[in-house]
Amino acid sequence: MSNGYYTKNRYAVRFRLRAENLGGRIVISELLKFSLFGGANPIDVLAKPLDESEWNALFDESRRQAVTALTYDAIMKLPKEQRPPRSVLFHFASMTQTIRTDNNHRETVLACFAEKVNEELGIDTVVVKGSSIGRLYPEPMHRECGDNDILTGVDTDRVSRLFEDIVPIDRKDPRHDSLAFDGVMFELHRWLLYHGDDPDWTPVTMDDSLHLQHLPLEQEAFFIAKHIEHHSVFFHHRLRLRDLVDWSMLVTAQGFDRKKFNELKRGTDVEVFAELMTAYCARIFGINVGENDLRGLQPDDLEKIYMHCPERHRLAVVRVALRSWHYMRYARKYRRIYGQSMFRRFYINNLKIAIKQNLKP
Repeated sequence: MSNGYYTKNRYAVRFRLRAENLGGRIVISELLKFSLFGGANPIDVLAKPLDESEWNALFDESRRQAVTALTYDAIMKLPKEQRPPRSVLFHFASMTQTIRTDNNHRETVLACFAEKVNEELGIDTVVVKGSSIGRLYPEPMHRECGDNDILTGVDTDRVSRLFEDIVPIDRKDPRHDSLAFDGVMFELHRWLLYHGDDPDWTPVTMDDSLHLQHLPLEQEAFFIAKHIEHHSVFFHHRLRLRDLVDWSMLVTAQGFDRKKFNELKRGTDVEVFAELMTAYCARIFGINVGENDLRGLQPDDLEKIYMHCPERHRLAVVRVALRSWHYMRYARKYRRIYGQSMFRRFYINNLKIAIKQNLKP
């Protein structure tokens, strides 16, 4: 028996066991692999079909992972006899329709926003995340998205003043202004990264859209890696499957230049993190991305560190204890990712921010 055969069947057995024990994430990731990345039908390897309670659990998990519409697409590719009962399928279909309706409204409002900004100020609207990544999906309206993130840069104040007679403007965050235009939230970013260290972004026209632009794939990937890593480390946000599907869509998109991306992230705090995320996506989705420089780490380390991290507890003392234990448990892995301990990276950074804020007049 070859090693390849043994490895393949070992993972099939592990998947089957976890699926039957309602390991929701693994079931959904296999469905998404089947639907989006050409993987095999995962239901075929199960010892018995999923029952109604298991499908309901999978539906709940898909909502937590923000991939309900994508999971519905995968389900509709299954043979009819393998699909969930009608009552569960109705939940999937209903939620998918809601996601489509919300996205269509958001896109319509975004187009109106861009037209107004171009007409009044003569500048195009640069979209990041959201619609920019959604265009890479087979069904763009099935990617869950809440607001529109806009890179307005030095024009942020001008754009905010344009709308301040229409809607209230929230200027509390120095990184971006916020507003709700026709029921859709917009964040107008002076800068995208979190330490004022943005590279020179070079937006390009978004398909055939009037007055809309997006970042080149490599720059979008750099920002997304920074965004995911920052929210995980500093806001206690666990990586979700939607983050991983986004990432897979970016790094496998036609025209993605890995060499340019490597140059962008070299020497930054996501240099190794991005490699780890790519390797993990390659493992769970089967995407072809070549070799990754993991500095001695394993793909599953992403899951241990960034997906099984402790949630934010309401009590600060418990929060610190849980976080500290997590940092100590994976101390060596964190050092390989960041070149320093997480106590230094997280707590000293927060202390500097607190001191800076308290010194403000």
